[in-house]
Amino acid sequence: MLKFGGLVALRLGSRSSIRNYAGPGATMFKSDKTDTPKDMSDKDNVYETPDKTKGLVAAAFATLNTPESEIRKPSPKSIKISRTQQLDNQILKATDVNMLLVVAENPVISRRHALKMVSVLSEWSSSNKVKLSDFEKDPRFLKLCRILARTPATQAMASLTMAEDLSTVLGITGDDEAARLIANLSLPQMIKVMKALQQKGRRSTPLLRALSYNITKQPENIDLKKSADLLFSMAALNFPDPVLLDRICGDVITNLPTNKDKPAVVNSIVVSLGLLKYRHEEALAAITEWMQANKAVCRPGDIASTMITLATLDYLPPNSEGFFETALQLKEEEMTKALSWLDLVFSLLILNKAELHHLVSTLKPEFIDQLLSVGEIPIPSRRKLMAIDAYVCLSQPSSAQRLAEDIAVGVPLAHTKEKALYVNSIMDTFKSLVSADTFLKKDCNSGMGFLYDAEFAVDSKCHPIPLNKAENNKNAHRIAVLALDYHDMTRRECAPLGVFRLYTKLLELKGFKVLHVPYTEYNPKDKLLTRVQYIEKRLKEIVGL
Repeated sequence: MLKFGGLVALRLGSRSSIRNYAGPGATMFKSDKTDTPKDMSDKDNVYETPDKTKGLVAAAFATLNTPESEIRKPSPKSIKISRTQQLDNQILKATDVNMLLVVAENPVISRRHALKMVSVLSEWSSSNKVKLSDFEKDPRFLKLCRILARTPATQAMASLTMAEDLSTVLGITGDDEAARLIANLSLPQMIKVMKALQQKGRRSTPLLRALSYNITKQPENIDLKKSADLLFSMAALNFPDPVLLDRICGDVITNLPTNKDKPAVVNSIVVSLGLLKYRHEEALAAITEWMQANKAVCRPGDIASTMITLATLDYLPPNSEGFFETALQLKEEEMTKALSWLDLVFSLLILNKAELHHLVSTLKPEFIDQLLSVGEIPIPSRRKLMAIDAYVCLSQPSSAQRLAEDIAVGVPLAHTKEKALYVNSIMDTFKSLVSADTFLKKDCNSGMGFLYDAEFAVDSKCHPIPLNKAENNKNAHRIAVLALDYHDMTRRECAPLGVFRLYTKLLELKGFKVLHVPYTEYNPKDKLLTRVQYIEKRLKEIVGL
């Protein structure tokens, strides 16, 4: 603590204090922070003393007169940051090869900076601003190659200039900078990068967009194996780029006729299309036709996988009767797993192709035991069993075979957060049409393995009727609402997923008329009046007004 007045008192430290008293006539010092520090050996300095303690006092005052910027010493961390920024600025300001490679002369170059410089050179080379010969033999460039590729200089240079070393693209941290290198890759190399991203579980949007754009631009035909690899990677990474998907499907249609004995690659393609919910009808028709023409080499699992994808996308290809006949001849014992047989039967039911013996086979206690033999039955499979059981009960009431009751116990039914918001918007709209709870029931458990979003009843003029009076009123129209958000629809050809066809059929068998509200027609952000008018219009269509 410093006090200035008729006397000067200093307290240095927390345990000891030093006071230096001067008379009223003592010379006082007033200095600005920007002044030069005073020489402590000056004779006029009031604090000059041979005493060691007073030397500390003098040093303290000298510090007061020293500019703050001179006192503070930058930490090693701040020095490191400033050097990094300096290198970044040098790279950014470089306008020619020499200015850029001067940065490489620094004794320590990080992998990130090496990548930045190589990316810039690659970009300049692609735009013909510089020639490869201008820098390919420069020792500074070879140094960058060694940093990135961790291989001998000649191999590193070749790998970067010819883009052979895929680890250069995949092992970096700057996705935007890595995306610049994609344009220099060949088609097989780009596909390898996509596969590597899938294997690493790395969903880098800049890299994926760069890959998608550059693969689509390639004039080279994408063969079936490459198409299968790309589609699987896109499905695993949840990257359904429509332009690339269209390009792949086009090449699949072109290449299918030349494939005579490799069903596995076709199976992989059709499975991925189902996972991506991509309804490319021409490609699906071509695959179905190929399966039928080459059924001698196709395995039962290949036929079943195609059926599952067709059911998922709710698509019946033209002239596919022969294929469905082949699918109906499949036996339970031909499937590798019991779950595979359940999936096949469920798909046949969705497409309205299942026969009673297919359905009943999945409800037998012996089949349930097979499912339980490998562990707890997954929730989606239990919902499928509940739907199959409900269909058998409603369409074949005389059938004695029913699903064990404990399968349906504890099956959770809930919407995702995103869909719940969409459903809530629809329910808010219904408040303007059906206000009282006696007229509208929400979040209805069908008891058949799925939820439907609302239930209400109207008369022939679309006037609401209390639900308790509607059940025995033959003139009442019982309406079940199914909201369909983005995840409930197919891509490319926008249509409800096949499972909603089955849900609709089950609700109709229970006496409901089903009101679908797809996100393509209903926008929660529209004005309330617009939304109400849409619901009213759809209701009149259902009732027949």
